[in-house]
Order: sequence, then structure tokens, then C-alpha cells
Amino acid sequence: MKKTSSLLSNSSKPNVSVIIPTKNEGTVIESCLSSVFNQSVKPSEVIVVDGRSTDNTLEKVQHYPVRTLIENEPTSLPNARNLGAQQADGEVLLLLDADMVLDRDCLKNALEYFRNSDVIAVVPVVKVSDHTRLEKIYGKWLQATDNPVRIPNTNFIRREVFNNIKYDRNLGFGEDDDFQIRLRRAYGNSNILWASDCKISMHLPHSIRELRQQHIWYGRTFLGYFSKNHGLRQILALGSLLAPTFLSVLTGVTLVFTRLIPLLLLGFIILMTKNLIACYRSKTFYLLEFLGLEFLRSIFFLSGIVQGLFVKRAGR
Repeated sequence: MKKTSSLLSNSSKPNVSVIIPTKNEGTVIESCLSSVFNQSVKPSEVIVVDGRSTDNTLEKVQHYPVRTLIENEPTSLPNARNLGAQQADGEVLLLLDADMVLDRDCLKNALEYFRNSDVIAVVPVVKVSDHTRLEKIYGKWLQATDNPVRIPNTNFIRREVFNNIKYDRNLGFGEDDDFQIRLRRAYGNSNILWASDCKISMHLPHSIRELRQQHIWYGRTFLGYFSKNHGLRQILALGSLLAPTFLSVLTGVTLVFTRLIPLLLLGFIILMTKNLIACYRSKTFYLLEFLGLEFLRSIFFLSGIVQGLFVKRAGR
């Protein structure tokens, strides 16, 4: 993938349709929409695809000049994006989550890259907005443990390319990852640009409750993703998520089978080393906070996997 911040050609600048899936996003949707309509270059249209919100999301959306689409049941984030793209008119799509906020020149800078007709997608720089201590800790941990082989999201993408790939509407966890894998298989990396001058801010879970909801959802929908994409990268990601819970169980088992103590110690050394490195990379000493976050994520994720085996619930 190319990384650049320079202009690419002198052809005409394409227009952009912004697509925002929502469901019960009343606390964040106004900040998102305000940032979209406050851009130095305005979008040609903004499409909000609502998954039948039960809060005041739609009431707040009505204060902005947007097109509002309502999903049929069952609703899903991938389905909402596909529906928005199907109805969009812009040559370029910006796939935006409701908790994201754009820097003022984000659209302007992104669209400059699409002057080059060979460019099919642009990856913006995504920053974390930390409003609570949990969000700050989680953001520092994600930044410090960022996997260099992680596939970044192409938030900006040509509409014709998107419609050739589309999201798998049956997925929950990993729907972005699955889309990026199929996009790169079909088009390669050479015409996907990483734009350092195109910035988006995003939120992370503000509370333990939100963290629990998020990771139970990840666990409940993980098996569908893993059955479709089960390479080494996915296996390592699953192992990382389950390792803290495994160590907790192993601690109890070693009380009976003391021969497992070396294995337990090795596991804890690896986990501690990982989070000490995270402290170093993040320039913080959140060791206990990072460890606590890992154990909470792991427990919630495993709970979701168990739910997914017995509770077949569609939609979001």
C-alpha cells in the first residue's frame, strides 16, 4: 500500500456520498453530522441508514439535510452499508461510523487523491478521542499493540469498486476485515493509498458496560467470520483474545495438576512481556490497567462465543 500526502493529477475532482449506518446513536450522531456538514469541501449527499433505532437518533438526524433510509429486519452494519451504497449517487463513497468525527479538510484532502483515476480507495488516519479513563486506556493499548499485518479500513472507496465487492451482510465481527481481504484479492494494494493528511477521530467504549456489549457481540458473531477466514492471522487474533481467560482457568487447574505450573508461568510471562512492551510503546505505565483490560475483553468475548453457540439472534 502506498503512503503519500501529495496531489496525484490534474483531472477533475470527483464528488462523494457519505454513508452513515445508525442504531441508537443519539449521543454521538450530532457530532458526526456536524463535522460532515462543516467540511471545507461539502459532500454531494449524506445518507443515514438506520437500523430501527429506539432512542432519539432519527429525531436528531432530521435537523440535518440528509437522506434517511430504514433497514428491514434483521438489521446489520454490513447490510446498512450495502443499502446506502446501492442508493448513493457519488463517484466516491465515505463509509463513516456514527461515532466518527472528520477533521475540517478531510473530504477535501481525500478527494484530491481520486483525481487519479487509478486510485480505487483511500485509507485515512484514524485517531482515538478519549473522553473517559477507560477510553484513554483502551486507546493507548490499541495504539501500543497495533498489529503491523492488520488490514486498515478503506473508508473512502470508489462506488463502482464497492459495488463489485460489497459487505457480507451475514457477518458481525470482522465484517470490515472480510471486506478488506476480498477487496485486496480482487484489486491488489497498489491503487489503495494511505493519506496522512486525511484525519478522522473515533470513539471507543466509554464504560465497562459498553466494553461488555461490544465484545459479547464480537464473540457471538466471531464463528461466522472464522469459518470464512481462518488463516494464521485470524488464529493468532483468536489466541490473543482467549489467552487471558485460558490463563485464568489454567490457574485453577494447576491447583490439582501441579505439573502444569511451568506452562502457567510461561503464559503469564508472555502476557506480562506483551503489556510491558505496550507500556513502553505508549510511554505510559498502565501495566495493571492494560492487564485488566485484556482480561475483561477476553471474558466478555468468550461469553459471546458461548452465547453464539446456543442463541441464534440475527441483526444488531
